Amino acid sequence: MADTRHLHTGVQVVAGLALNVFPAMFIAIYARIAPIETQGFLALALAVGVYVAQLFNAFIVEGRLATPDADGELGVPLWVVLFTVASCALLMIGPGVAPSSVLMASSIGVMTGLLMARSIGVVSGDWKREGFAASALIAASLVALWMADQHHPHAVRVLATGALLAVLIRYQPRKTLPSMGFPPDIRRSSWVTAETAVVGAVQPAITSLVLVMIGPAASVAFRVISTVAGALEPILAYGRYRLLAHGHRGELVSFVAVFGAAMALVLIAALGGLGSLIFGPAWSGVGVAALLLAFLWKGFMLLSTVPFAALRKAGQTVLVFWIRGISTLIYLVIGVAFLLVWHTTTAIFLAFAVAEMITALIYHRAAVNDAPDYAATFGLRPLRERFS
Repeated sequence: MADTRHLHTGVQVVAGLALNVFPAMFIAIYARIAPIETQGFLALALAVGVYVAQLFNAFIVEGRLATPDADGELGVPLWVVLFTVASCALLMIGPGVAPSSVLMASSIGVMTGLLMARSIGVVSGDWKREGFAASALIAASLVALWMADQHHPHAVRVLATGALLAVLIRYQPRKTLPSMGFPPDIRRSSWVTAETAVVGAVQPAITSLVLVMIGPAASVAFRVISTVAGALEPILAYGRYRLLAHGHRGELVSFVAVFGAAMALVLIAALGGLGSLIFGPAWSGVGVAALLLAFLWKGFMLLSTVPFAALRKAGQTVLVFWIRGISTLIYLVIGVAFLLVWHTTTAIFLAFAVAEMITALIYHRAAVNDAPDYAATFGLRPLRERFS
């Protein structure tokens, strides 16, 4: 039983990592076939695409999870599949180096399909389907990267095909949500979406500033580092959904262990030559200090994920919204200040690490006061009793 559970967890984690493959390979392919100005805009388009995808996901999936008495089984809505098909078609039909409008529209549509299908796959626990979907996306991405290295004009089309297959494999017509996925509790879903909108605005805002203030090369480097460190984000998302669904008891130890192992593995691989192999010319702008700080930033995110999930599970959606709003303000103030002073990507990731540590402390304080299950484990009195 334990071995089976570890297998399921492993497949789900790999499937989560595969979610980050599409933006990573898109950047890697364009680093080989597109001019630097187009690469810079692609970095911005992907940041915007991820942001919009997070909003859809928050309103439909996370909002539903925050509604304990919601009816119906989670499934990918049909409109999400059609949206993904149309977005992938733009990349398949158009030229290898697409115009800016196509890059923006396709980034939004494809990332929405991938993120929502993946989130629903985590909650449903259908690990076999997740494994097949991830395999299709990874295989197509590797083929597309090889084609780009050979300057083949169809590289982006192959990548788009893999993304489309990843969504179609997860689609089950008999399990689609009622009312096209419209949430049963609009008020609660709106709060969840609003908090996601507030905190998610950091990446596109900073990417835009980097593009304008430092230039397209720095924008690409910032997006490459964010993408590499973002390989840990699906693990954080997986842990967050598990914590939302089951609480921290029985889930936290495995979550932390998987996250720590993945962080070490990704960092060693990136610095060991895999980053240069995948991203090609785009890797030349990546600094070691900036990369290490980006991973430190993600490590601090682990600290804030547990109290965040505890507050959300306790129904404190309004409180979480205000905390995330304060966190976004902290991120933007520190990030912009560091960028204005030093004009480097290293400064940005240092600012992110500082801002996330402050955020983690705020979440912990709030969860101790307003999330009884969390307070029973991580409150000052339980900790004193445990270590006395």
